[in-house]
Amino acid sequence: MVYRRFASRAFFARVPLLSLLALALILLVLSAHSSPGAHGPNGEHLDMEQSNQPIQRPKFEMFTESFELLGEVFRNELIIYLHDFETNTPIQSASIDLEVGALAASASYDEAQNRYIINDTDFISALNASGEHEVLATILTEDNGDLLVGNFVMHEANAHSDNAEHSHNETHEQEEDHHHFPWWALGLSIVVFALGFFLGRKNTGVKS
Repeated sequence: MVYRRFASRAFFARVPLLSLLALALILLVLSAHSSPGAHGPNGEHLDMEQSNQPIQRPKFEMFTESFELLGEVFRNELIIYLHDFETNTPIQSASIDLEVGALAASASYDEAQNRYIINDTDFISALNASGEHEVLATILTEDNGDLLVGNFVMHEANAHSDNAEHSHNETHEQEEDHHHFPWWALGLSIVVFALGFFLGRKNTGVKS
């Protein structure tokens, strides 16, 4: 009988300590849950560094003795910059017609940005298809005209850049979910600690 009373008092005396241990265990689990994967010195996910590398914008360049043309391919449009080959000065209000396979499109001049734009849907889709494309450009100005020929390679990674961007957004959302702190678990740990503290005080009052 004496042993049971002693064991009961010893157990309740350890309740605050057990509560602290339970609180520490819960906080440790929460810390592990909110920080998955390896992190770098700035908190970045090391296993995501390769997948988040920016994809270089596909471009092509053509030139002759008269003109130098640079094309930058986007998902919905083609941006063209035209310069004089000798002086490297931009050429304004020229007529630019491009051909890719059986498709042809004419560029419109953007005076505000001093560049040319093609947004023909079929033509842009052909350029965004993975593989090598031969591009023909017919350029006419008030004083000169020329035919430019060049090869443009659309790599598969660039052709699927939309999917890559979508995957990056999903990854960002998942990281936000990982860093969401479960406040309910913190509240539970506080309740456990308070209960242990109350039982310990009650046990102390019984002893006295």
